[in-house]
Amino acid sequence: MREILAEYKKTFERQLQNILAEYVCDIQPIFEALSYGVGNGGKRIRPALCYLGADFCGKDTEYIKDLAVGIEMIHSYSLVHDDLPCMDDDKLRRGKPTAHVVYGEGMAVLAGDALLTMAFEVMLGDKYFDQNMLKAMRYIANMSGVKGMIGGQCLDLANESKENFGIEELTKLNRLKTSCLIRGALVGSAIRCGADDKEIEALEVYAQNLGEIFQIVDDILDRTSTEQALGKEVNQDVANDKKSVVDILGLNKAKEYIKELENDAIAKISDYGKKSQKLIDLCKFLSNRTN
Repeated sequence: MREILAEYKKTFERQLQNILAEYVCDIQPIFEALSYGVGNGGKRIRPALCYLGADFCGKDTEYIKDLAVGIEMIHSYSLVHDDLPCMDDDKLRRGKPTAHVVYGEGMAVLAGDALLTMAFEVMLGDKYFDQNMLKAMRYIANMSGVKGMIGGQCLDLANESKENFGIEELTKLNRLKTSCLIRGALVGSAIRCGADDKEIEALEVYAQNLGEIFQIVDDILDRTSTEQALGKEVNQDVANDKKSVVDILGLNKAKEYIKELENDAIAKISDYGKKSQKLIDLCKFLSNRTN
């Protein structure tokens, strides 16, 4: 799986740079700041999920490129804003200074705004645009908004210093803040590529579980890894007085919960045989990641 993700990342970086080249403007430093925000590397899991959704439906990476770039722009804007002093106040992201550290808070806010707007500009410019693309964009907008990622970020702010924040509240937070955009990537891609209702239902459950897995592993690594290994500050939940699954369940129970989510996700898509194999491999890979 590592090799597939590396190849997907290489494909995505090429597609991203080609699209950014079409949007170059002379108003600076805003274009430089937004390019920094979306171009700062990372695992590119969401574009990879777009490609895997296309692969599941028999389409190639070129067919889904505008949706993949749009999804990553939405993800990147959320990180630029999440790193701000009024949110998580992070100074490092992927081993580099965060956008507000480099360009100032005001420009970081504008860079995030620009990335969100550009995401939909890019998707609307898809040369294969049809009703499926329109449905996919509507789904992605829903997953990104107040009923999705933004709603989860609101719950995350409410998590600070909240003693009665238990596993039910945290599960809802993780499903909204993390799982929703992962659903947007995989399911949005499948919708765009013409998946049927049964396939979409299975992929939604898989993606929701995958998002929870991703977040819980992040929470574990925040407590057990190092800044050098992760490329960002560690023990941030403690610093921001937020509870994670590790606090509520303990480290061992949290790992057991990851396994339960993994088994459920795989069971949901295993009936699709060979075309679901890459998704199964990805789930196992992300459950055991170390950075």
